[in-house]
Amino acid sequence: MAHELVGTVVGRWYVTLFGAVFLVLAVRDLGWRRTAVYSLIAVTVGTLAENGSVHFGIPYTRYTFQKQLRGDELFVGDVPLMVPLSYTFMAYFAFGTGRLVVSGPYRTRAEMPVLEYLTGVMLAVWALWIVDPVSRLGAHFFLGELFRYDGPGFWFGLPLASQLGFAATSAILIGTLTLLARREPARGVARLRDHPRVPAIGAYVGQVLLMAVTAFVVARFNHDPTVAPRADALAGATIVIGLPAVLVTTLHWRSLKIERSPALPEPDAHTPTK
Repeated sequence: MAHELVGTVVGRWYVTLFGAVFLVLAVRDLGWRRTAVYSLIAVTVGTLAENGSVHFGIPYTRYTFQKQLRGDELFVGDVPLMVPLSYTFMAYFAFGTGRLVVSGPYRTRAEMPVLEYLTGVMLAVWALWIVDPVSRLGAHFFLGELFRYDGPGFWFGLPLASQLGFAATSAILIGTLTLLARREPARGVARLRDHPRVPAIGAYVGQVLLMAVTAFVVARFNHDPTVAPRADALAGATIVIGLPAVLVTTLHWRSLKIERSPALPEPDAHTPTK
């Protein structure tokens, strides 16, 4: 038991790291009680969804975790505990990022909360589009081989149904966070660095970049002709998806800044123009 606990906490250090960041941000945002309620719901949803997929192919289609992982880390049912634990921070980071992206850097809430919600769900799914395929390269870097889909998959081996299933679980978790944080007031913010959601967007980008850089490194140092091109394509996919998202966000925030600026006076009718 002690060996398995160490394997989960230390061996899956990236889950521990992002989990600690989540706890700090969520407690500051929601308080201990709501953070505990959300965490319990997130881990329960993750446990049911992962075990449901392993045994019945619902909601992510059928896949299996490597049997060699047993004895090295804690399991819940037939799923490593670190997997449902990761549901807590992945959804929370997407939730906070969605609110910041839609509301902009000068307000804590947007005028249309439904857009915050939908953007959060979209961001959660997009992160998985990078995290899951890179995780399947695990045998070639620090993760080790984790799981295998029965396939086939349209996105680097990920079946379309698995992504639809994750969109559904993300909708539940981000909906839970939206409900718990429904009374958050809309306040003005002087500058971006003072916005309470900046740490969440930093953590969200951090988890995506960790996996993208991992894919890039695997592509540079692995000489397997089937692995290196796939890893390179994954690193490139992060850029292909990420840069347009950054550009659209920048344009949106710029438009909010223009709206926030005082209107220019109308030119006097008797004043000649050059």
